[in-house]
Amino acid sequence: MKTSIAGVLALLLIAATAVGQDSGRSAPNSGASAPQKALTVSGRVSDDGKLLLTDIDAEWAVSNAESLRGQEGRMVVVRCYVDSEKNRIRILSVKRGDSGTPYAARYADSAFRR
Repeated sequence: MKTSIAGVLALLLIAATAVGQDSGRSAPNSGASAPQKALTVSGRVSDDGKLLLTDIDAEWAVSNAESLRGQEGRMVVVRCYVDSEKNRIRILSVKRGDSGTPYAARYADSAFRR
């Protein structure tokens, strides 16, 4: 009789610890997104300022289009969070892209002497 009570108590203890361990885990599709890492993306801003056309011909919708105000039609480099499921980005910072930096050459330099 004592061994059956001890066995039942042991089973209850094992079941309670298993439930306690499992309750700390979250469901994989619970809607809570994992922490995102900011990425750097370069591309051209569309004329309406709501799309970013990247160098690899991908279009990203901008969720906070007001951050691109005044940059329409220009090349920019943005730091952003990417939501690849919805094909959207949320911009953190914007820098103007290089639109052909002029190079200066000195013809008196030793590279030009031959």
